[in-house]
Amino acid sequence: MNIDNVNKYNVILDTDTNNEVDDQFALAYLLKNKDVFNINAITIAPFRTEKWQETVSDSIDESYNEACKIFDLLGLKDKSIIYKGSRDYLKNGYNETNPAINKIIEIASKNKKTYILAIGCLTNIALALKTNPEIKDKIEIIWLGSNFLFGSNKDFNFDQDVEAVKTVFESKVKLTVMPCSPITSNLMTSIYELESELKGKNELCDYLCYKFYNRTYGPTKRWPLWDISVIAYMINKNWFNTMDVSCPIINEDNSFKLTENRHNIKFVNYLNANEIFKDLFNKLTDNK
Repeated sequence: MNIDNVNKYNVILDTDTNNEVDDQFALAYLLKNKDVFNINAITIAPFRTEKWQETVSDSIDESYNEACKIFDLLGLKDKSIIYKGSRDYLKNGYNETNPAINKIIEIASKNKKTYILAIGCLTNIALALKTNPEIKDKIEIIWLGSNFLFGSNKDFNFDQDVEAVKTVFESKVKLTVMPCSPITSNLMTSIYELESELKGKNELCDYLCYKFYNRTYGPTKRWPLWDISVIAYMINKNWFNTMDVSCPIINEDNSFKLTENRHNIKFVNYLNANEIFKDLFNKLTDNK
């Protein structure tokens, strides 16, 4: 059965939910916009930071539990759309099937068009494309990633699995890149702003304030909510400017080589942080 809904975007959110605090905001933002999105799946992407995880595999279980926590706070009892993903990276030779990859392929095959909102590394998506290349023409990826126009690969999602980025770039899949710096880094906030806008409004908002405070080293740290940009882009593209660019090549040293005559991808070069935050706060505090 085709699960398209012509009035909504069919989406899969691929997220490393327990990394920093922005994934929790992004997941909640997505779930509070069911009038815009037909949410087909939440797939858990791998990550590792020395401070929080001993292994990449640990992150999958932690992020799964964190995604379930957000569902609970929103009163969503059915967590069957959350799927655990890859327990290591392509760059480390990981090439195993898993529930997330299988579900990406299944959904993409059923739908006429599926948007994959990728706010972590690209491991799950790359493996899905390698396993079933035919889904390439049925998906569009919006990825929080590198600012390659300035030669910068200094972002977490790129560095976690460069081989996965290469796989996606070489696949010629339809792709929009939402660069971390200096674009989504403009989505800077603080515990003072969050408590002013969110605290006391509902359990979800209180939890998000708590996580921000405890994950960003207390009251003195301002921090970007990078990941909400990908959700906001699908809600209202008027908040963004984009340009078509020839897909870059990733060199052996992981630097970027700009090109002129390869397949085009979209590159976001501006966002309106004020409009995005206004919408985010309105949606998160709406108790309907």
